[in-house]
Amino acid sequence: MADQDEYDWQWQELKLQAKLASIDGNDFETVFQDIAKRLWKSAFTATIPMGRRGDLKCDGFKADSGDLFQCYGPRYGQVNVNEAIAKIDEDFEGAVQHWGPLLKKWIFVVGVYQDRVPSELLRRILQKSQEYSIPTEILTRDEIIEMAKRLPSEERAALFGKAPERTDVIRGTTYENIGRALAFIRGEISAGSIVPIELPSTVEKKIEFNILPQTSRYFLGLGQLGADQVRKYLADKVDPREAERMVDGFRNRYAALKLSGEEPAKIFQQLLIFAGGATGDVEREAAALAIVTYFFSACEIFEQPPEDLV
Repeated sequence: MADQDEYDWQWQELKLQAKLASIDGNDFETVFQDIAKRLWKSAFTATIPMGRRGDLKCDGFKADSGDLFQCYGPRYGQVNVNEAIAKIDEDFEGAVQHWGPLLKKWIFVVGVYQDRVPSELLRRILQKSQEYSIPTEILTRDEIIEMAKRLPSEERAALFGKAPERTDVIRGTTYENIGRALAFIRGEISAGSIVPIELPSTVEKKIEFNILPQTSRYFLGLGQLGADQVRKYLADKVDPREAERMVDGFRNRYAALKLSGEEPAKIFQQLLIFAGGATGDVEREAAALAIVTYFFSACEIFEQPPEDLV
């Protein structure tokens, strides 16, 4: 059975994924710097531009290894290859000029869509590495997440909060919060204890059939506490045609994630984001969890086991 820290990390990872997917430029740089500083402590120094000389082509420096970090967070993770190549040339050569023998490795921290780095960028970085005889590395969103995972639990909680508990779900799954979360979906479409909550056998079998991890099962158990409120809300407060569109929206989002080759645990996380989770608002996150649990239990998302397994 997983412990509380593992449940917290699953929730924190979800929030960090959502943040990294939605920020760019200086905000992307700041998130990386915050994590790096907490991970490497005094060995890492985040830098800021000063005067005409700017930041000396350095967004962060790790003194014990001579690693120099340069961040690149394009809007929506969409790369303009020509602009990116020009940035690599300018930043790499500027770093060599300003830091000289102090520079032991140049690391390009990138926030690109699904961590898919264009081959032309990789080639240019390798060419610069060969030209100046300086090792290089590309650090992607997933690797930033891995850095965050290595933080002590109290550091992660300070940055990303903790997983919701039973009382959060019961208190947060109100009609008001369900409505707020479902409004988010409409826009997209147009107890402190960690003892597992008992789930219906059909839901248990569906979790097993879809190879969802223990942490997802735990969150579905929490969401079960508010799922009936979601059912009542859709019956009482939402126009039937709009409820059908919401169902279609969830089905389509699930199908797109599955088609992209995402693993079941990652699909579950992305559906929580789709439902308005990962906002930092505990009550809204509780409502999002209840919404995803409702659609999971109603067999609108994830694969239904064959009848002989049900």
